[in-house]
Amino acid sequence: MTHIGWSLVSFLARALERPERDVVLGDLAESGAGVGPAIRDLLGLIVRRQVGLWASWRPWLALLGVCGLAGLSLSRIVFRLNVDFYKNYVAHYGTDLTDRQEMAFFLCMAGALLVWSWTCGFVLGSLSGRAVWLTWSVFYFVVLDSAWARFVLAGNIILRNPRTHESPLDSLHGTLGLLMAATLPLTIAAALFLFPALFGAFVGVRSRTLAVPHTYLIGSVNVALAILTTWATGWYDPAHLPAGWPEVPWPVRLLPFLLVSWPAAYLLACTLPMGSHPKDQTRSDMREP
Repeated sequence: MTHIGWSLVSFLARALERPERDVVLGDLAESGAGVGPAIRDLLGLIVRRQVGLWASWRPWLALLGVCGLAGLSLSRIVFRLNVDFYKNYVAHYGTDLTDRQEMAFFLCMAGALLVWSWTCGFVLGSLSGRAVWLTWSVFYFVVLDSAWARFVLAGNIILRNPRTHESPLDSLHGTLGLLMAATLPLTIAAALFLFPALFGAFVGVRSRTLAVPHTYLIGSVNVALAILTTWATGWYDPAHLPAGWPEVPWPVRLLPFLLVSWPAAYLLACTLPMGSHPKDQTRSDMREP
């Protein structure tokens, strides 16, 4: 086997756990198999191991709970932050709010997006384990694309080239531009989501759990941000709505922030057995004669 072929096999073998990876690479080196048969056997083993991971409930909770429930809400926040930034700092949409109020709201939402993205990424990595490559990919595209795709399908947004007023799918250049917008973090809000979420997933895969004080801190910050953003949207949104437009009730404004905060509640719930176990053990020791 050539050096390039062995490097490729070693790279693919990183999808396996370290003890099994060392055994597999040792067997392939002793067998003297060519690159083709080695890659075929290795890919077959990787697929079987990946399928086996989904026999547990944890990757499914990551896929449905984090990617679906929290990801859809986080996508709305990313989309909203992009729209608010465009209206205030690009189109200069006029309101009764001062520049300090506009900046305060933007910083509040940006900070909340950073914290929620890291928390969701950590729980995603903790639940997914070695299946994180799939769950992270789904999570990334759900957050990046689901909000604006829903508006496009509902007819609220019409995709047009600002210069030619043609559909982007009518030309190769427009198609490539749409593909880049749908796959790359080209906006400020997308970048604020991507890097904390990616770092959180990396930490979650490696450590799987947080220390109890850190968990309480993350939970408290998530709750505080949910309350703060709900309060901030209460005075920010009416200033950007047409006169006479009905005000959105606070439970409706709070709901997406609660949904995106549920991974923090999951982390807190995971600490309960750990905190109650010593007390239960002490009580059972006291009851013994």
